[in-house]
Amino acid sequence: MNKTFLEYVAEDIISKYGTDLSRIAVVFPNKRAALFLNEHLARLAGQPVWSPAYITISDLFRQHTDLKTADPIKLICDIHKSFTKCTGIDETLDHFYGWGQLLLADFDDIDKNMADADSIFCNLKDIHELDDISYLDNEQKEMLARFFANFSDDIDSELKKRFLSLWSHFGDIYHDYNRRLTEQGIGYEGAIYRKVASEQTLHLKYDKYLFVGFNLLQKVERVLFSRLMKEGKAKFYWDFDEYYMPSPSQHLNASPSQQLSGGALVSSAPTNLTTSPSQHLNISDFPNELDNTDPDIYANMRRPKRIRFISSPTENAQARFAANWLLENHRYRAGRKTAVVMCDESILLPIMHSLPPEADKVNITSGFPLAMTPVASLVMLLFDLYTLGLRKKGTTLNPHYLKKLMAHPYARHLKGVHLSQVHQEEVHQPNSPSQHLTISPSQHLTTSTILHHIATLIKQVGIATKPEGDPLTQESVFRMYTILNRLATLADSGDLLVDNTTLRRLVSQLVSSSSIPFHGEPVVGVQIMGVLETRNIDFDHLLLLSCNEGNMPKGVNDSSFIPYSIRKAHGLTTIDNKVAIYSYYFHRLLQRAGDITIAYNNSTDNGHTGEMSRFMLQLLVESGQKIDHYSLTAKNQPTPLMPKPIEKDEATIGKLEEMSKLSPSAINTYIRCKLAFYYQYIAHIKEPDSDPETIDNRMFGNIFHRAAYLIYKDITDHSPVIEKTHIQTYLSNRKLLASVVDHAFEEEECKTNNGLQIINREVIIQYITKLLKIDQQLCPFSILAMEEEAKVYTQLSFTIPPEGALVGGYGIPAIPTQPTCSVGALKGGALVSSAPRTNAPRTSAPTKQYSLTIGGIIDRLDILTDKQTGKPRIRVVDYKTGNQPSSPIKNIDEIFDPNNIRSKHSNYYLQAILYSLIVSRSKRWNPANHPVSPALLFIKQAPANHYDPTLHIDKHPISDVTVYEEEFLTKLKHTLADICSPDVPFTPTDDRKKCELCPYRMLCGL
Repeated sequence: MNKTFLEYVAEDIISKYGTDLSRIAVVFPNKRAALFLNEHLARLAGQPVWSPAYITISDLFRQHTDLKTADPIKLICDIHKSFTKCTGIDETLDHFYGWGQLLLADFDDIDKNMADADSIFCNLKDIHELDDISYLDNEQKEMLARFFANFSDDIDSELKKRFLSLWSHFGDIYHDYNRRLTEQGIGYEGAIYRKVASEQTLHLKYDKYLFVGFNLLQKVERVLFSRLMKEGKAKFYWDFDEYYMPSPSQHLNASPSQQLSGGALVSSAPTNLTTSPSQHLNISDFPNELDNTDPDIYANMRRPKRIRFISSPTENAQARFAANWLLENHRYRAGRKTAVVMCDESILLPIMHSLPPEADKVNITSGFPLAMTPVASLVMLLFDLYTLGLRKKGTTLNPHYLKKLMAHPYARHLKGVHLSQVHQEEVHQPNSPSQHLTISPSQHLTTSTILHHIATLIKQVGIATKPEGDPLTQESVFRMYTILNRLATLADSGDLLVDNTTLRRLVSQLVSSSSIPFHGEPVVGVQIMGVLETRNIDFDHLLLLSCNEGNMPKGVNDSSFIPYSIRKAHGLTTIDNKVAIYSYYFHRLLQRAGDITIAYNNSTDNGHTGEMSRFMLQLLVESGQKIDHYSLTAKNQPTPLMPKPIEKDEATIGKLEEMSKLSPSAINTYIRCKLAFYYQYIAHIKEPDSDPETIDNRMFGNIFHRAAYLIYKDITDHSPVIEKTHIQTYLSNRKLLASVVDHAFEEEECKTNNGLQIINREVIIQYITKLLKIDQQLCPFSILAMEEEAKVYTQLSFTIPPEGALVGGYGIPAIPTQPTCSVGALKGGALVSSAPRTNAPRTSAPTKQYSLTIGGIIDRLDILTDKQTGKPRIRVVDYKTGNQPSSPIKNIDEIFDPNNIRSKHSNYYLQAILYSLIVSRSKRWNPANHPVSPALLFIKQAPANHYDPTLHIDKHPISDVTVYEEEFLTKLKHTLADICSPDVPFTPTDDRKKCELCPYRMLCGL
């Protein structure tokens, strides 16, 4: 490979300025290249060298002003004040924050390009403003005319009125904002650059300024460069290749076919390559210190190269491939001449974990993302606790969030987790039975209070983990503490006035944009870097990862208050410029490398487009290089996962014998999958807690049930019989109905302050409305009990054969005789078994007698007049917010058959029929021995008129549940004996469709 660009620069500097470079400053776009240039200077000089000063372009501007660059949040807070003052719109900072970021970006761009803000933000209503545009060229005038044409017709449209009203204030906001910042001695980057570029005299610290490796120059940079050049203090070194940028002489003679719509000029070969047109002006206006015609420097892209394109199914596969790539041909031995460049820097962690041990010297320039450290997750959990986790108007904390916090590995270092005194056992015992963790009502949770409190906790973590000696932990804690402390300072000064939800979002945004630098020798070893760090640096061996469209070029955000046409006309940065810059980065990186491998993700999952970068396509079409194509494939063969059954050992049998109560849900779980029953009811493995900020099916049903209860509780408190007028009171008053639903949300401690919850609220209101309309047709009727008032239980006794004997049941081998499960009689509301049948299998060992309490809570127990018989009938009503079964079950056997194709709905039948049987024989609920019917009210699909929710078996309504009593109890006892039998293991279901929504599927390896 030829010499690198920085080597040519170093040779030229030594030849022109010698070894005493103390009065020279070398200015780079970024810091990384300075380390490499310094090493080249020391090596080429062959003697001690007085090094030049190395500064970035940002350093150069900041050295010549008293203004300090303010942090981003302070800038948004101040722009909000100017916005409110100039527009009179009392917009909260929470809602304004996104607007403020856009406005700040626009102001920054205006200043960096030294545009006239008043001309840009002129009043579009006055079309005569176009009269004074003599400073624009013809193309710019045409762009403006096209934009203004949109406002000449239909000027009174509401959207245009609002746009013009806001637009007319932007100039005032711009000037007020800059005055406000200047008075505080601070500014945003663009304002500082513009102030320096506009200064008549600059007190320059060095005799010479050597500008190395710049590309697109903004107006402030061009002005500064011109001034320094006129004073004889500036020299320039440009890095390019004739492949994508012709020489200035070619530029003057370029044909129209060489021009792009974006105004970028390219060489005749790569007709679609986008480079900034200003690059050509740069070389013309600021002459190159190197020879533009030297092919060794500027004609490397056409030299033969080994180029490979690798398609990969995942990002992690690319990271693992990087290890193989480094080992291949011992590329890692080339040290700093080998680079792994990440077009998507989120791939850094898998790359670090995949590095081969042979590559013992590696330099990582990206920095470790702060968001991926444990302290970042701790801070987010703390914010969740003190924002989303507040209940009862801020007086208690939700145990869900406290448990999540206390599961964090750093939680053991926290002291005083709460803003007031909380019992230590509640803090350190995640499974504490306490449901309400008290906070002192006098403690007001302000933005400042939360920030100072969390910062104190993070400081505690730093102190506690210091003896462990982990530098990553200490550095991450320090970075996080700095961010929180700065925000707390802004909150204390009154600049940061946001609610807690916005505060959490701001912290998350700041953490996501922060990184922890790696310490080491930058010019030694394999280089792992992002695209921006590669500027001015050349490599022999190059691996680009994640080179997808959207990563290269980076998905540019074109959001702005300034329309594209006006940006173009006034010389502001457009999306064309941004794409051109990435085109330059890409091709400059490749131009001197001889061994190039470019990988991209060809998957369309998780937001990936599956497209290679447009620049890769251009290489295929225009480069003339031979490019090989390869694909990464997984060598792993999928192993079919077979969940293993769990035998009933002594411990398990002991737990079964201790079990005294069983719910219909537990029985249904066993029928559906014996192994899931073991996990939930024997091993007591709890399902993952649902997020209280979202509404899952269970929470949705709970809120609906609670709202229905509140309505009928209100009616029955005033009248024992429900009449149509009672229900009409709610149907005719939507506000009353909505208030009940909101009350139900509050009782379930589910917030309705986000879009999804608002939608759920409306759906529940519609469901409640449909329920009331259905019930109105039944009036008059009476409600006997609801929810907690309607607890029904019974004692069910049964026997099982001794260990070693086969037990009948479902899902186990067939038996020659019927098991000793007797049919019970219902007495006094309880099921009592009779003596074992005479045909029970005989065994030498004694049988075991079991007794279980079975039952639960009924949604609604009511009594009405049967329209067919004219006599009273009791209904056991169960509300269902899910989908109704497509067809009723054909017989009782299907309820207990795990292979029943409708088994996902059979659990409804088991519970409803069991409750109905208990009620039918209960002296408390049915002293008059009225017939009892199970009813499943499917709200979602229930028709508005003439709907009868009574359960059907083989299309016959169950008007009296006792008809099925004997058969049902026989099957139920079969199942209970199956559960308790020591011979029957807990086997997994064979139906994998049942596993899709099972919370224990991962335990089975599914």
